[in-house]
Amino acid sequence: MNKKIDFIELLKIIQKNWLVILCTGVLGFALSYYTTAYLITPQYQAKTQLLVNRPNAENENMDLNDIQSNIQIINTYRDILTDSVVIDQVLNELDEPLTEQALIEKMSIVIQEDSQIFRIEVVDESPERAAMIADLIASTFQENVGNILHVENVAILSAAKINSTPISPRTNFNLLIGTLIGLVAGISISLIKVMLDTKIHDEKIITEKLGWIQLGSISEMPKAFALQSEEKKVVDKAQIEENERAEKEPSHVQ
Repeated sequence: MNKKIDFIELLKIIQKNWLVILCTGVLGFALSYYTTAYLITPQYQAKTQLLVNRPNAENENMDLNDIQSNIQIINTYRDILTDSVVIDQVLNELDEPLTEQALIEKMSIVIQEDSQIFRIEVVDESPERAAMIADLIASTFQENVGNILHVENVAILSAAKINSTPISPRTNFNLLIGTLIGLVAGISISLIKVMLDTKIHDEKIITEKLGWIQLGSISEMPKAFALQSEEKKVVDKAQIEENERAEKEPSHVQ
């Protein structure tokens, strides 16, 4: 278990066990494909953008302080969006078996730095429902924010669109990771097999690592030569038996 394997030896191990490593790589690819295609539910994203602006935003005298104030108030709007005032009304409109926490987990608020625009993103198993929820949250928020903060400075820039391309699972990425895991598993199995092997397969280990003197070596007999030797033994045995029978037979005197 104290064996040390350098890079050259590692390459030799990989070359020797390439079939095992290839099989584990293919197995990893197949498992990741099956998991991605049949076990993981696709998720779709829809998003809508809102603009925070003051009632006199069209006035050219609007200064940087007004813009900074609008940016800061977006953080307040983010808290309102996840408040029960908006969430409960959205759930009533949806009329679906969703809890308040489940709906909050589906949505996210993205604030763009130094901008008066923020985005509502919704992820769902259905692209149509994701777009519907995003639009419903935006419109509900727009209707209620005036009653809460006594302002009417939120405008919906773009409604959510149905996106039929799922954002997860990432098929190509999963297949790549599954194949890599399979290859690493195959290499690990090969290394463990070598580490647990206590046999001496190279005479250099005796002389270089153990410091022993090599007295000789026993080579493996070729199969063809071994077969000829066995045939010769059979022939010799038959000849000896024939000679023994000849000696036992009485000689005839003329």
